[in-house]
Amino acid sequence: MKHLKTTKKILLSLSLILLLAIGCSKDTVRNPGPDPDPGSGTDSGSNNIPELDITSKATLTVSKDNPDGPNGVEGSTKLVDGDTTTKFLIKDFTTANIDFKFDSAKLVASYQFTTGNDFDGRDPLDWKFYGSNDGKSWTLLDTRMGMQFRHRRTNYRFYFKNDKYYTYYRWQVVKLYQADMFQASEFRLFQMPPGKQKLAPIYWVDSTEKDGLKLIFVNHSEKENLAYQSVLTHTFFTVYPELLKEYNPEAVKRVYFIIDPTYDGVAYSFGDVLVFSYDYMEGHPKEGDVAVHEIMHKVQNGYKGSVPSWLIEGMADYVRYRYGIDNPDSWALPDYSSSQNYDDSYRVTARFLVWIENHKEKNFVKLLDTALRKGTDYKDFWIQTLGKSIDDIWTAYGESPAL
Repeated sequence: MKHLKTTKKILLSLSLILLLAIGCSKDTVRNPGPDPDPGSGTDSGSNNIPELDITSKATLTVSKDNPDGPNGVEGSTKLVDGDTTTKFLIKDFTTANIDFKFDSAKLVASYQFTTGNDFDGRDPLDWKFYGSNDGKSWTLLDTRMGMQFRHRRTNYRFYFKNDKYYTYYRWQVVKLYQADMFQASEFRLFQMPPGKQKLAPIYWVDSTEKDGLKLIFVNHSEKENLAYQSVLTHTFFTVYPELLKEYNPEAVKRVYFIIDPTYDGVAYSFGDVLVFSYDYMEGHPKEGDVAVHEIMHKVQNGYKGSVPSWLIEGMADYVRYRYGIDNPDSWALPDYSSSQNYDDSYRVTARFLVWIENHKEKNFVKLLDTALRKGTDYKDFWIQTLGKSIDDIWTAYGESPAL
């Protein structure tokens, strides 16, 4: 019997994530922030404090610094120097604790992160934010998952509700966007009176586990219930196990699906993350097979040598054609045209691969995937497997292109 475990839906709004019971139903839980506790640092005069950047009043320490030290060109002191043209860089990243210690307890309920100047793969994807009064026992105040940053050297501010004063605050970076180095230009802490505190921006996360796979569905839109979430989830748990079995059992088993209102394409894949355009999915709510192309890229991770992008994309569209659950008519493979070439990528290349399997070698794409994983040159593979060059096979395809 297949085992299904679904974590109940939670509303994430820069506040403490609640631990929910495991079940098949889904609820929405709005978290108002930590419960008031007069004995734990609350102050009846808190509404009189100003909203203020208090970063300069704290002492900064980090669990891992730049190899050149805190005062190096990309050392930790650059994180709080007030200059967005500098940055803090950690190499060989695993996780990082960035701690701030104040001489007296402060009421922090907002922070601001400034992206680095270059590779967005070094941006944080998941993090947590804590408070403490002894530097040993930490209270979770805020958490973020599946974050997307589209612009460089840009400020992104986050808000949560907190009625307790803490002497220590910790920004714990748990996971990066797509790299083994972390970078940030600035990080600022803001004192916030209760009357001005808020939960923003709001987003939702679902976590579903089945047969050893885990799908983390992150919705960054303002719309809580998405008609296509169940469609994309069903597609993942139906198709991905087949692709793992047929092509690469070692591919990632924990995958993020992120709905991003700031992305103006259709979808893209990197590492263990798959990003969908909110606008596209709103206009195509039944097109779950858009995920098939992208999850094939998870399977393709590990190719060695120089593999052209047109072939990678063509193989992914081939998989969408072969394994898709309900591809729309608008996505059909195009008819052959003399103006085409095998390296036109996507559906043109996919149709060529389908033709090869129908007329030459029925396991061609699976054999090709194995060969690319071993580092075999794709041109050599065509000759070794079909006895002719890729150009000669394309010529034969053009002479009789019917599938």
